[in-house]
Amino acid sequence: AGEEVRIMRRPPCGGFEHQQHDSEAVVSLRSGANRWKTRAGNAVTPGVLLLCAIVATPVTADDAEISKKLKERGIDVTLSKGIATAVEVKDGAKLTNEDFLEITRLTALKSLSLNLCLTDERVAQMTALADLEGLSTNGAQITDDGLKPLAKLKKLQSIAFFHPGKSFSGAGLAHLADLPKLENLTVAGSLAFNDEGMAAVAKLSELKVFRTWHAGSTNEGVKKLTALKNLKNLWLGQRLTFKQPSSPNDETISILTEIKSLESLQLDEARLSFTALQQLKQLPALKKLTLGGIAIRKDEVDRLKKEIPMVKLEWTEPNETYQKRIQSLFGDK
Repeated sequence: AGEEVRIMRRPPCGGFEHQQHDSEAVVSLRSGANRWKTRAGNAVTPGVLLLCAIVATPVTADDAEISKKLKERGIDVTLSKGIATAVEVKDGAKLTNEDFLEITRLTALKSLSLNLCLTDERVAQMTALADLEGLSTNGAQITDDGLKPLAKLKKLQSIAFFHPGKSFSGAGLAHLADLPKLENLTVAGSLAFNDEGMAAVAKLSELKVFRTWHAGSTNEGVKKLTALKNLKNLWLGQRLTFKQPSSPNDETISILTEIKSLESLQLDEARLSFTALQQLKQLPALKKLTLGGIAIRKDEVDRLKKEIPMVKLEWTEPNETYQKRIQSLFGDK
């Protein structure tokens, strides 16, 4: 009855010591500086062995090892103290499904830039990137419903869709309405992004910065943006078409006067009148106005500067490409 049995083991979990006495068994698991003890009657239970197996299983990926492998594949990876914080895929045509899965194992990523390689299937695999703050894509072949998994990434602050495919109208952005930190959004380079997409953007109540150009939305879509009470920075470029309707145009200015929170406004590739632009003095918080490639006389720009003296005004004349689109949309003048 007083006999003591002492058994020593070296299982994969890094250390196992079993001491059995008359009335108790003590199991100790050592891993680094940590030590756990459990009492399990007179014998080691199967649960203890299962716990040992769990401890033996790696729970985090080796960022350095994965990063090395990805760099060999031509993918840029930024490491900070051994942890991968940013990934940029410049040539998505070479990216394999295995490569993308390796990226999703870098669970501390804060920034991800993907060129010509994002699909609905891969968006669904991104849910492991819980720390992701910034996502930039170019040429993503995604659908509106394909955006749903992004709603799980609660730390997302900035998203950019450059040249998304024809299956993306932007309506799916409504799935992201509950993201608490999403403040910056860009959608550019696709005529498929339309007024329905702008209505979805209007549901992103935390937005402070929104940029869109060479897309398909009209002034009906711009009207939806008046619901964004926190919007401070807005960039509206011309639609990706040589056919009416145009947007922005003089009517657009009247709509924008309702977004009283605006501090910075950029308008590109349009013919705008002094009469319309002077309405912007109705925006009490406006500090900067950029007119990029806007057809307007220089003397009218000078008059506008006097009308809104508290606003920093920057103006560039249309280049040859802009002139062709402006002429097609607004006619000769």
